[in-house]
Amino acid sequence: MTGTDTHTAADSVVAARRAVIDESGWGATFRFLQPHNFTFWVVGFLFLSGALLTFNGFQAAASAYTESFAQGTAWFGLFTLLFLWIFARLDRYSSIPAKAKVVAFLFSGLVSTFAMAALNNDAFRSILGKAFGLDFEQVWSAGLTAPWSEEIVKLLPVILLIGLAPRVMRCAFDGLIIGAISGLAFQVFEDVAYTYGSAAANFGQAEYGVSTLGLRTVLGLTGHWTWSAVAGAGLIYLLGRPAESPRRWFGVALILSSVVLHGVWDSLGGLTGGAEWTIALYLPLTIVNLTAFVLVYRHTVVKERAWARALLADEVDRGVITADELDAAVGSRKARRRYVKSTDHHRRTKHVLVATNDLADEIALAYAADTPTVDHAREEIARLRG
Repeated sequence: MTGTDTHTAADSVVAARRAVIDESGWGATFRFLQPHNFTFWVVGFLFLSGALLTFNGFQAAASAYTESFAQGTAWFGLFTLLFLWIFARLDRYSSIPAKAKVVAFLFSGLVSTFAMAALNNDAFRSILGKAFGLDFEQVWSAGLTAPWSEEIVKLLPVILLIGLAPRVMRCAFDGLIIGAISGLAFQVFEDVAYTYGSAAANFGQAEYGVSTLGLRTVLGLTGHWTWSAVAGAGLIYLLGRPAESPRRWFGVALILSSVVLHGVWDSLGGLTGGAEWTIALYLPLTIVNLTAFVLVYRHTVVKERAWARALLADEVDRGVITADELDAAVGSRKARRRYVKSTDHHRRTKHVLVATNDLADEIALAYAADTPTVDHAREEIARLRG
């Protein structure tokens, strides 16, 4: 191959990589302060009102039920960190910027939970009570109110981030991740309120808060975050994005599936007539919730893996990584495990695969240019391989 041919091939690789970066938004930054963007002012106003409502409620609880409030905050804070770590592990291709995730989390926790859903739920429950009687309201209000009310407001972070960061929110997988974070925030803020609320309902006795804390933890292993994740992916399919062609009926089906699962979850007592064995039904429902999330995750992550493969394919030709390492780095968790077990040095292989994903990030950040940072990422793979 002549020098001209080599130069042309290199230009072709750069062009192909830049097309992937443009399509995926990989490496795009997020800036919250956008005075010229109307969405910023909407988010800012809602943040202010939601933060005031939440602060006033939590401040009163912290003063009156200090022990239960502290227990709920500490425990569900750890719960939050665990699930955010899980979501970060899932979002390892074309990762959403951390600042965008923080905005989604805080918006859902401060605004969607107390400034929207709580007010709407109370109003609609009152309507049900006046229309059908207090007994009907007590049994069915949760199942007839929360599923549609809460699933709508938990989708707002997805919508608002499309307005604030259109280069970040590019495909259904982005909706899945932001939806999961939104649902998690809604869940933990609500669970803190349930913890001190339980103590308040029992003359401030903290042990009642502890029992509620344990129950909410078990029930929260799946629930709000799975429903919102599935609905978030569905919303992107419904609206369409530059890297995701609209699939409106599929999007509507995903959103409605979350509403239905949420409705069944909140209506179990009414559906079974309050039978003692009702609580046993939460186990199969938990499995259904998690299965729905896994299926949608596997469906949406395919596009992200294809982008990663396109960015890293030339690294095989360069001799930076092997074809097997590429397959493992952009493959499923099962494929990664299988490849790691097939090697003699499991720990070293894991580090090489992580470094390979890091190289993809650096290529995207450099807009496919061979910068010193990209070269260092390549050298790191060689060093880790030993």
